[in-house]
Amino acid sequence: MTYENFKTTALSSIQTYFGDNASVSVHQIVRNNNVRLDGLTIEEASVNITPTIYLNYYYDDYLAGKPFSAVLDEIIASYQKNLPDQNMDLTFFTDYNKAKYHIIFKLINYSQNADSLKEIPHFRFLDLAVVFCCFLPDTPNGNASILIQNHHLDFWHITADSLYELAVKNTPILLPYDLKSMEDVLRYADPDSLSFGSGKMQMPNAPGKPPAMYVLSNTERYYGAAVILYPQVLAFFADLQESDLYILPSSVHEIIALPAVMGDPAELARLVKEVNRDCVCPEERLSDHVYRYCLESGQIQIA
Repeated sequence: MTYENFKTTALSSIQTYFGDNASVSVHQIVRNNNVRLDGLTIEEASVNITPTIYLNYYYDDYLAGKPFSAVLDEIIASYQKNLPDQNMDLTFFTDYNKAKYHIIFKLINYSQNADSLKEIPHFRFLDLAVVFCCFLPDTPNGNASILIQNHHLDFWHITADSLYELAVKNTPILLPYDLKSMEDVLRYADPDSLSFGSGKMQMPNAPGKPPAMYVLSNTERYYGAAVILYPQVLAFFADLQESDLYILPSSVHEIIALPAVMGDPAELARLVKEVNRDCVCPEERLSDHVYRYCLESGQIQIA
């Protein structure tokens, strides 16, 4: 079965399952890094928010040998599992005096999101873009956010500079930074859950020195690479190491930091590209570049 046939048949079958109790539709959704996915939604009159189910991933399961009927069962089960128990009050988003306390920033790749950025307030940062969203913690599907677009600024009567000032205050409070040594991370987690932490690729270490790699993110592991913008976080770690830092973008959710004496920038850049290609899903890739934080100047640049 081709993907188009799979999509059409899945849509028809699920609509038949719910009958007149729901409206089932598929829309193309552009996610981070211009990744385009087909999102299936099941809208029932009794709820005002519904999970989006990406058919592309279920088609992969079908190609891997799972029966089509079993795939349909999983789609319906996923919808029912993630459906909120009650309606969510989203009116706060139209009230700037309420929404402003939820505004945070995150980092995405600039060139990979060039088209989307035309409609989004943003600031350029090296080869990245600082964008803004309204953070919704503890939704039925976990943490979520509403991406802020240009028309929201018009509605709220604010500027992008005001948005940035709010996010600088809010983000470290709503998403505090979290710094752990790679050794501690691997002690309590599956090594394969970290791209750079798996045994597949070994980080270069300075001869005769123990590893000094640290994973830097936020406590929710939600677009945690943005912690490099938090005031004083990198300065604190660089002071601790008494060294400039190399920053490796593990994903949009975390970075890896190590003293500059621990690695060669060309080798580190090769490693980042290889890991992005083989271990990080396309929509979670941040950059193929390695960055250097200068302890003396407090500035970050592409290494």
